[in-house]
Amino acid sequence: MPPLSNESFDQFLALLTVYGPRMVAAIISGGIIGFENQIYGKPAGLRTNILLCVGCALVTIVSIITGTTLHDSPTRITAQILTGIGFLGGGVILRQSDKIKGVTTAATIFVNAAIGITVGSGFIFSGVAAALLASVVLFFLKPLDLMIDRSPFFTRLRQRGFILEHHRKKRDETIKAIATQVAENSTPPV
Repeated sequence: MPPLSNESFDQFLALLTVYGPRMVAAIISGGIIGFENQIYGKPAGLRTNILLCVGCALVTIVSIITGTTLHDSPTRITAQILTGIGFLGGGVILRQSDKIKGVTTAATIFVNAAIGITVGSGFIFSGVAAALLASVVLFFLKPLDLMIDRSPFFTRLRQRGFILEHHRKKRDETIKAIATQVAENSTPPV
């Protein structure tokens, strides 16, 4: 296909035979990760993760094709995907009172984008395997995560850290107050 022409239907069918399995793998991979998020009621659920993985795969495929056709680097597009995903991931991280929520969801979005890039680059089985690995981590380490959160030992460690942080803040406030008082009482040079 010449660089500045539209694809024909025959060209679409030819591309579909090469890149169709990549898109199917992106749907499966995004669905594997999104299913776990949907079960636990995370902000980015099944449909979001599928769309994210498919979108990354599509952009990666297009960057490969245009990079090959126009003799440019397809890695430039991949770098831009990751930048955009960082922005999207940052949007799901929220502060609720004294807790930060959504960090795992943001990490899931990042991994899903990486899987979309992997699948879009043609590593279909690797992408699906990475999605399965990510879902194993999300599903099977959740009970361990909860156990650590509820363990009296780890609760005491967190409390100790909170107390140390509280004292550190008080010390910093005292130093700031003293510095402000010194600055106000000193006379500027004439």
